[in-house]
Amino acid sequence: MKKAFVFDFDDTLATTECKVRVVRNGSKLPFKRLTPAEYNEYEIEDLEYEYDFSEFRSEKFIHNANPTFLMALAQEVYKEDHAVYVLTARSDSMVVAITDFLLGHNVKPMKVFGVGSDEVKLDIAAEKKKVLETLCQAFDLVYFYDDCNKNCDLAREVGSGIKVYTV
Repeated sequence: MKKAFVFDFDDTLATTECKVRVVRNGSKLPFKRLTPAEYNEYEIEDLEYEYDFSEFRSEKFIHNANPTFLMALAQEVYKEDHAVYVLTARSDSMVVAITDFLLGHNVKPMKVFGVGSDEVKLDIAAEKKKVLETLCQAFDLVYFYDDCNKNCDLAREVGSGIKVYTV
């Protein structure tokens, strides 16, 4: 049986000090600083404000990340020759840094999918669902771990070939 293990990065495989900043248009001074979990639930209602993802485009936060308890699972399944993937809301610009972080913890991912954007807020759950649908076609069973309820709820819609765990 071909199995894939798919992990979100922020607050699932690792914790960082990164924050999403909410700033007044054109300003660098933050109105609010949101953790990844807060960002998952936050909506800007005033058109004067926008998201600033600059901390999530900085490799130093990834290199200084702390692995969570799920890193041990990623290491174990990797040693058992199962496919390990990362499916993150970060943009593709951070794929190399995340891969390096995992390699430093003895896990070589098959691929790191960066489904986010550095410029606009996308429907990350929908983007993750698309990737999971593709992976479910290639594997008999896909295990998906994420800290965001919305991401997990949409992942459950993929079908019977996926097991979803909210962490």
